[in-house]
Amino acid sequence: MAYHRPVSNSATMTATAEPMSLSSRIRAWVHEFLQFGIVGALAYVIDSGLFNLVQHGPTGFLSGHPNSANVLSATIATIFSWVANRYWTYRGRTRDNTWHEGILFALANIGGLVITQFCLLFTHHVLGLTGPLADNIAAYVVGFGLGTAFRFLFYHYIVFTGSSDEAGAEESGGPSVSDS
Repeated sequence: MAYHRPVSNSATMTATAEPMSLSSRIRAWVHEFLQFGIVGALAYVIDSGLFNLVQHGPTGFLSGHPNSANVLSATIATIFSWVANRYWTYRGRTRDNTWHEGILFALANIGGLVITQFCLLFTHHVLGLTGPLADNIAAYVVGFGLGTAFRFLFYHYIVFTGSSDEAGAEESGGPSVSDS
């Protein structure tokens, strides 16, 4: 496995660090976004699968309660997402204070959940659409898409800003890139 080093934001670089070229920054962002996307896709499968199982599945113990089903499925998917993002996507940018990082991560996901909840509530109470297709479009197309954009920005700029190098306490960090 390739060694990954934290990449500093050019605005916060020390005098000894060299600024990244534009192409290096773009590659780092694309790399980060692809890893974030893979984790997000797996979290999406967990979230939507559990939602449909507890809302519309054979047992359907939360049938008729789409918001409760969404909170349950999103919570489980969020736990998976934090672990995967912490130890893979942002592994070179994690914080020393895991509790602080976890709280910020939870806040980012609560924000994404609020966006999804709004979409479900709007679909049910404004549009009057309450079927499985409407629930899935509201929660897992519109809500999840808007929530994902919000989470990506929140993770990048607020949650995963730590650094694993010795000067990291002073720097805000950036996406990890592979050394050649």
